[in-house]
Amino acid sequence: MFKIIIVDDDKWMQDMIRDKIKETADAFLNTQLLVFSSGEAFLEYAKTQEYGEEGDIFFVDIELGNGMTGLEFGRLLRKTYPNRGLVFLTSHTEFALESYEIEADQYILKETMDERLPHILEKLMRRMGAEKNEYLMLKRQDEPEEKEQKVYFREIITVHKKKMGKYAEYATFHGNFKERIPLSELMKKLDSNEFFLADRSNIINLRNVQSIKGNTIYMEEGHELELNQYRIDAAKKKIEAYWREREWDDKFME
Repeated sequence: MFKIIIVDDDKWMQDMIRDKIKETADAFLNTQLLVFSSGEAFLEYAKTQEYGEEGDIFFVDIELGNGMTGLEFGRLLRKTYPNRGLVFLTSHTEFALESYEIEADQYILKETMDERLPHILEKLMRRMGAEKNEYLMLKRQDEPEEKEQKVYFREIITVHKKKMGKYAEYATFHGNFKERIPLSELMKKLDSNEFFLADRSNIINLRNVQSIKGNTIYMEEGHELELNQYRIDAAKKKIEAYWREREWDDKFME
């Protein structure tokens, strides 16, 4: 199930956004559209859902009237549910810079919604829809007797395998998991454009790289990986190529 979330406190605007989204979303199968009048209302709903199933694309009014603002809600989304689609809607251009600082996928002025929303939504649905089919079934590292859980590729930060160790250990945005598999075999299961075998013991998710300083790669959630000069040079080239491609794709959403 693909979920599109609208967060807007104006009933008239809710209906307008819903109708415009349905024009595009109805072309995709298994799509659910949910509307909330505040960020707090969505967060209560999210507590009832499995991690990864709360929502895929969010359309958020920056100027929410009650409780947290749209920008505050956007920051919380990026921290709690990273790598989901986020589009801000507003009537005022002065919020544009701050919305991009939050790393929203797009910013739409409501007066241009008829023209821009369908195109942006279709691009996001194709991208996010593909990601919904990219996951592994894994067991938590500290709960080996528990049943396997769905872990989306986009949620994986790093994978580490100790020398002579049996298990690949996954660090993700919602805990640690493990699987008995060689890293070379795991790389065949993962998207080679998103993941990089940094050395014999470590795989990194390129989308979750924050920065590189010296020979150290800094990842989301405080994870770090130090490499020798040869491997760090190879990693830099891979990361730069990945982000060039992502930036090129983003141009087609403008």
